[in-house]
Amino acid sequence: MGKSNVIDNRTTGTIDKIRSRRLGLTTFDIKMIGVVLMVVDHVHQMFASQGAPNWLDWFGRPVATLFFFVSVIGFSHTHSKKAYMARLYVCMVLMAILDVVLQQVINYDGAQLVNNIFRDLFIGTIFMAAIDCFEAAFKKHGNKASSGFGAGVRGGDERADAVHGVIGRNAVAGTSVNNVTASGRAAMSASRHAGTVTRGFRVKKTFEGLLLLALPFLLSLALLPFMAQGDGTQSPVMIWVLRVLTAVDPAILLAENTVMVLLIPVMYALRNVKHSAVWRSVAIAVVAACYAFAGQTQWMMIFAIIPILLYNGAKGRGDKYFFYIFYPAHIAALYILASVI
Repeated sequence: MGKSNVIDNRTTGTIDKIRSRRLGLTTFDIKMIGVVLMVVDHVHQMFASQGAPNWLDWFGRPVATLFFFVSVIGFSHTHSKKAYMARLYVCMVLMAILDVVLQQVINYDGAQLVNNIFRDLFIGTIFMAAIDCFEAAFKKHGNKASSGFGAGVRGGDERADAVHGVIGRNAVAGTSVNNVTASGRAAMSASRHAGTVTRGFRVKKTFEGLLLLALPFLLSLALLPFMAQGDGTQSPVMIWVLRVLTAVDPAILLAENTVMVLLIPVMYALRNVKHSAVWRSVAIAVVAACYAFAGQTQWMMIFAIIPILLYNGAKGRGDKYFFYIFYPAHIAALYILASVI
């Protein structure tokens, strides 16, 4: 690690400590609020058939929104977005396998395991990567981007300036008029070429963004042949193919929160907007209103606005792998416990 990186890390750590002392909630605090509410919700899920009151389910309505918000913060600040996505994808696959194994081995009829928040979060990162591509494509002054998904070539203006700089130095050194004129023609050609590269880069990044944006929807098409078959008509082979497919396919059709996952790219797109917390809260309120109009208790997601508005910008305690371990562990523990009581 270079000296500048060490200094940057120390500076970032100092800033984070200062922010942590402010009134408000850190990323860790919001995540822990979500974890507590999630456990209560899953207690209802596992024990509902044994008389757990339905109002326990209300505690879980803001959970997904809180985790979506934390994911947006994490994706925005991670050192490697590709590693972040890879980690979520691996957890998605392992969680899907765990769901199947638990149901095959324990075979508890009181609850159906479809729990896989990792799928929702991974799909969200695909959408956020798409936004990175769009931002890289339409960023002012060329091709540089602020993320791993927007990295590209140098902008046309920079290349033209470099060429004109060479011309200026040649002229000062006493280069002949003819040579300067020839260099000028070369500079004009290079500038035009640089503009073409910029346009090509923008087209490429726009296409990549559109492809990433459509990917979770396109991958849902792979499930249609299985959905077309009625229950009980699938062969054992087809059932296992479907199980493998549902484990590895980040289709939005399989997302635990379905189209509500679209809140992730919306919140991510608003991250640099003035008063972003307010605008994110407005987006959440709009989705909550839609659920309220439909008569679903998911409208209670609106209460996620409270901790989001209290976010102070600090990371808080480091817990990089806590959630990756706790989530599957608590699902398995509650499922097994419910089966033996």
